[in-house]
Amino acid sequence: MNCGKTVHLRRFFRRPRTVIIPMDHPMYGGPVAGLEDPKEIVRLIAGTEADGIIISPWVLPRVVDVVGQLALVARLDGGNTALGSRVDQTDTVTSVEQAVRMGFEMAALNIFIGGDNELEMVRKLAAAAEACERWGLPLMGEMIPASDVARHYGRSAAASQAADQGDPVTIVSRIGAEFGADIIKTVYSGNKSDLARTVQTATVPIVIAGGPKAGTDAEFLRIVRECVEAGAAGVCMGRNVWQRPRPEGMVAALCAIVHDNAGVDEALRLL
Repeated sequence: MNCGKTVHLRRFFRRPRTVIIPMDHPMYGGPVAGLEDPKEIVRLIAGTEADGIIISPWVLPRVVDVVGQLALVARLDGGNTALGSRVDQTDTVTSVEQAVRMGFEMAALNIFIGGDNELEMVRKLAAAAEACERWGLPLMGEMIPASDVARHYGRSAAASQAADQGDPVTIVSRIGAEFGADIIKTVYSGNKSDLARTVQTATVPIVIAGGPKAGTDAEFLRIVRECVEAGAAGVCMGRNVWQRPRPEGMVAALCAIVHDNAGVDEALRLL
């Protein structure tokens, strides 16, 4: 691996697994509940054992004095919003060079596979991979089957993956690695065996997205525990953190499971 990428990745993997808190949701939904004050939530997360955060590059100047030791991931793409009709369509809006110039340590892109704009998505990923290699910046590919995009946003804008081709998450995760992603963020289907196969065949580390806010703390932490048991390299979860009454408590619970291999009951006591 490129030496610069290796150095940057060490910031996210100070321990064998990583906890990253995404806060880039306002690029899609505006002042999302829990993220109305980005500086305050970044300050709160910086006081925990979380390893990093994902933010819009242009939020960084407003929070840079409170990021502490958090490693920084830049959301490089966007263009789909809650006011639009194409939730599955995004494009690169910030360059890798700009992210490096601002001090980010990883870049992230949404890549939706299986929809009508699949070719554009793959081209976006491949172009970013070349730029990240040139600048020594790790690339996180958020590899999401098109069918999951529709469920995630509560719409049906994205096409479904053909069922006879195998587990879509396993497929899209390997595709992401083949086109240059250094780490894959993807969804958990709820089948631990499928996730274990995804981890085994992706060829790069897999971190699990949080998805919609889970119903209860225990339910959510059971999902996290299953992902760790299946071999995930960590979690990248936002709404299930900063939409909880005590976000810092939920981060502590996540870190207990992901960093320290704690059980669900032990983690629940930290909330």
